Amino acid sequence: MAYKVWIGSVAIDCDTADEALELARRAEGETAPSLRARHSENTGNEGSRWNEKRAQEFFRLIEGKQRKLIDALIEHKDGRTDEQLRQLLSLDNGKQLAGVFTGMWKNAKKVGADPGELYIRKPVSIGGKRIHEYFLTDSFRNVASQAAKP
Repeated sequence: MAYKVWIGSVAIDCDTADEALELARRAEGETAPSLRARHSENTGNEGSRWNEKRAQEFFRLIEGKQRKLIDALIEHKDGRTDEQLRQLLSLDNGKQLAGVFTGMWKNAKKVGADPGELYIRKPVSIGGKRIHEYFLTDSFRNVASQAAKP
């Protein structure tokens, strides 16, 4: 059985659970800036299933809160926290926000794209409180900026 470990937006396949755990432990020791720098180096769409046609189909499928969430992440390249997204979408809790993200995942699958290449969720600590920050992946952002135009 194969195991997949995600480090930032990069998926690494491991043959055993021990390899996956060791890789995850090593990655945990890395600082957020080094993970962000490694992600930013890959600005092309090499290996990505996102292309302009799939992005256009994706934008035709999403509406309402899904579209508003994607537009906010396109507009704010520096990302948005879960609290900022809940306020923007007038959601009461994280479960409702998770529902919006789940809908986007399903729509990404419908167009044949990898939903794991849609956005990145990173844990951050702000004011001693652990929250999550969301960013679009470079591969999706590259095609979305063109496809999102009416």
